[in-house]
Amino acid sequence: MAKLKLTPIADDKPGKVTVELPARLNRNLARYAAYLNSQHVFVSQAGGEQCRI
Repeated sequence: MAKLKLTPIADDKPGKVTVELPARLNRNLARYAAYLNSQHVFVSQAGGEQCRI
């Protein structure tokens, strides 16, 4: 397998990406976000412990 050769990026400007999602997936993601928001449960990145706010 050929090795991938990467060169340094010339500039660090942010880029924009647009993604078109099927309506069903968009709906499911919105419902999932609403569910997570209603739970107000955050997981600590350090220890993986759940905490309520």
